[in-house]
Order: sequence, then C-alpha cells, then structure tokens
Amino acid sequence: MSESGDSEYESAPEDAVHLEFDKFFSHPANKELNKPIEETKGSSEEEGDTVEPQLVKLSPKTTTDSDIEKLINEKLYKIPPKEIAPSEDAVDATPLGETLAEPTLPAYTDEELVTVKEEVLSLKELGNSMFRTGHHYGAMAEYSKAIELCRKQLDETRSILHANRAACHVGCEEFKEAEEDCTTAINLNPQYLKAILRRAQVREKLDSLTPALDDYKRVLELDRRNGPSLEAIRRLPPLIEAQQEKMKQECMEKLQDLGNLVLKPFGLSTNNFKMVQNPETGGYNIQFQQNQ
Repeated sequence: MSESGDSEYESAPEDAVHLEFDKFFSHPANKELNKPIEETKGSSEEEGDTVEPQLVKLSPKTTTDSDIEKLINEKLYKIPPKEIAPSEDAVDATPLGETLAEPTLPAYTDEELVTVKEEVLSLKELGNSMFRTGHHYGAMAEYSKAIELCRKQLDETRSILHANRAACHVGCEEFKEAEEDCTTAINLNPQYLKAILRRAQVREKLDSLTPALDDYKRVLELDRRNGPSLEAIRRLPPLIEAQQEKMKQECMEKLQDLGNLVLKPFGLSTNNFKMVQNPETGGYNIQFQQNQ
C-alpha cells in the first residue's frame, strides 16, 4: 500500500495500469465492455432479482499482472475483493483412516490440581463403594465423572479409573466395552498388570483366544508366578489350534459353495474334483472325476 493510503492494493504505477486498461477496452473482442453498465441489466432485475456481474478475466496475451485485473473489476462493478466461501461439495483432505487429533487441554495450575485431585479421589471412592455393593452402573457413572476431570497430570489415576470401569462392564457382561477400557488403561500405563490380566480374561470371553494368550504372556513377563496366567498358557494353545481348524473348515465350506455355484451351469460340482496327496512331495494334485 502506498504511504498516502489512497490505493487498496500494491499495484503497478498508475500510468502503466491505465495504459493497459485503455488497451484492453480498445480491443475489438472487448467492445461490449465499453457499453454502460445499465445496458447489461436484464429484465429479471426490473422484477427485483439481482443479476450477478461477470468478473473480467484478462487474457494472458494482454497482461499477467493480477493488479490490473483487480482494477478493471473495481472500476466496472465497484466489487470489493472477498474471500471465496468453501463449496458445499468440498472434499475433506484428511487422509483415509486418520482422524483429526483432539485438542490437548491445558494443564491444571498447582492450586487447581489439589482441588481436582480431591474431587477425583472422592468420586473414585464412591464408585468403589457402589461396585462392592453390586451397583455396577452407578459405579460406572462415578468413574466416568472422575475420568472427565483427569488431565495429563493425572494419567496414572485415570488408568486406574478405566480399569475399574472395565470391571463394572464385566459385571454387566459388556465385554467389548470392558476390553476398550482395559486397552485405554494399558496405553496410559503399559506396566499395569491388573489391567493386562483383566483384558486377557475379557478377550477369552470374546473368544479372541490368540490375543488373550498374548496378554497372559505379557502378565508373566511382569510376574512370573501369576497363577491365572500360568494356567492359561497351558490351557489355551490346544483351544487356539482347534479354533483355527474350525475356521479353516468353515472357509473351505464357503469356497465349496462358491465353486458349486460357478460349476452348476456346466453340470458339474466340486465333487467332480478330488485332491490327492503326492506321497513323495507331500503336495496335492487335483484329479477330475466324471459323473457316474
């Protein structure tokens, strides 16, 4: 902006701008623009509708100075520059599978921390009392209130609260929610043995046997004499093997159904194909059998 403040833009010297301005309007292709603005109004304006002016776009052959383009639009339509509003069809640029991070709340002051910690511990004790008397949903509500008050300075306490709320979910047989709370507790405190053990037991309830076994092994890394974990690492491997065999069988049945669907138009089925193991290599060969 010039020191006098007369111009809104930092632009080319005024004489050069007006020279380009006159050159633009004298060109035959731009003859219509020399007409008064009133002549470009349509009948719809007489009926009260507003006609949006068509902004001038200079040809690259004429000039590449964007300041001249701004000047022409200002002189023609007195249109001030404005920000372009985002389109309703605008595409979210957030990469797939990613979410915007939640803003981190500022830390409590020392004085605030003392007050908040007292309130959190009071809610925790109330939740513990309700849990001991079998009021799982009431205890869950108190733990949730306490969790809402926790910030970074109280991560250890928040980890305990999530583990306690997981125990409430277990009491209500809400095993998926219990697993989520245990995971949050472990993320806040990776050495939290009780939360890891609880998640292992919950994953067994969810029939997620392999992840459960991984958790039991993690517990034993922290406590080699943990009884439930020692028992689980002996009990689970054959169950996992049987589970995987069952899944394999179900997968084969689905493939067989798909094969029959494809072969049916040809008068064939998967029964026409037999897998025979090669005793020398241990591999399998597929043999075709005609219908009897």
